[in-house]
Amino acid sequence: MNDRRTTLSLLPGAAAFAGPAANERRLSTLGALGRIIIGGTPPADDPAHFGGSIPFITPTDLDGRRTIDSAARTLTELGARLVGASRVPNGSVLLTCIGADLGKTACAGVDAAINQQLAALVVDPPNCPRYVYYDLRSRQRELRSAAGGSAQPLLTKSGLVRIPIVLPPPRRQQAIVEALGALDDKVELNHRLCDTLAEIAGARFRAQFVDVSPPSDWKRVRLGELLDLDKGLSYRGELLGDSGMRLLGLGDFGARPELDVDDFPRRYAGRHQPRHMIVPGDLLIANTDLTQRRELLGAPLRVPDLGESPMLFSHHAFAVRFLPGRECWREFVYFALQQPEFRARAAGFAAGTTVLSLPRDAVLDHVIALPPERLRLAFIEVTRPLLARIDHARQESRALVELRDHLLPGLVSGTLAPPRVGGPRAVP
Repeated sequence: MNDRRTTLSLLPGAAAFAGPAANERRLSTLGALGRIIIGGTPPADDPAHFGGSIPFITPTDLDGRRTIDSAARTLTELGARLVGASRVPNGSVLLTCIGADLGKTACAGVDAAINQQLAALVVDPPNCPRYVYYDLRSRQRELRSAAGGSAQPLLTKSGLVRIPIVLPPPRRQQAIVEALGALDDKVELNHRLCDTLAEIAGARFRAQFVDVSPPSDWKRVRLGELLDLDKGLSYRGELLGDSGMRLLGLGDFGARPELDVDDFPRRYAGRHQPRHMIVPGDLLIANTDLTQRRELLGAPLRVPDLGESPMLFSHHAFAVRFLPGRECWREFVYFALQQPEFRARAAGFAAGTTVLSLPRDAVLDHVIALPPERLRLAFIEVTRPLLARIDHARQESRALVELRDHLLPGLVSGTLAPPRVGGPRAVP
């Protein structure tokens, strides 16, 4: 027994434990918990495979939600039959197993199919899938290490089955899930609030500036007349770690133009120039897409307040630098970059064979119509409070996420007893 407790205490991601629950925990592996499914994609050259009713989950859909109950892409029954081995049931634990997002986790909220960048763990009873999800989400760095330090890290199925995991008794697993789930419930409530506020602001922009014919007193200008672009830092992967400034990269862009509350960018200890630095409120534009689907090219990102400034950004993005006297157009440009016209232009200018890139001129030469000052002021009078409320909700959510991740090792190790939400301790 002492040898087993020593092994548990040395397991990466699991704290040493000397409490009364130590004898109840056991060391297992992901492969012993149930089935591991690796995803796949039907041939992309046949449109009959896509656009049906079956959610087709990809890493882009792992956007900070605890449960993925919808996906940006779908498959038809024909497409799903071609990747039948990639079908996953509701409740599966999803894990990104390749690339910059390696280690991101979520739970499937519907029966779905997954692409080849994802793995799914179908956890057999009596173990709790949500407990496995919480355990893995706290160990992203460990999973990255297991994948190796190459430019394109990869966790294979054979590697996944050997990943160790500490398992408390099922009753305790459920109590841990309930305790952490209460925090996540508030995070998801904030997430929905932010989505609603962003939709309101976006709808106001479209109604006021897009869905109307510009009157004669509006001025058509190139973005290059308002701003310039700096390309980010070409970094060395071996210098990413726990020291230095935070580095925002391509993995921080997603379907929403805001950083996910679970995403704290890694730190970079290498050299950089002043042009590689950004502060909260700055705008970034993704200039690279590794998928050939052009989903991220031209996507904007508003730099969040993570409690430290300045930060760095990678060469996969441009930083927007407003020209003197043009800073007042920040909010207007932010929403203009989200419009389908610009995103289609960015996709059309994509260059490259395996990795797509967006030229600077494709951004700077994009033409927009600037309204008179009175309309701009009326817009920001409504929009700035909405963006400020989004920022406040996201800061609150990040504090809750930090609390959750701080509690998780103690709950897993047994040094903390999970409470019953709204009542006494659930498990002694």
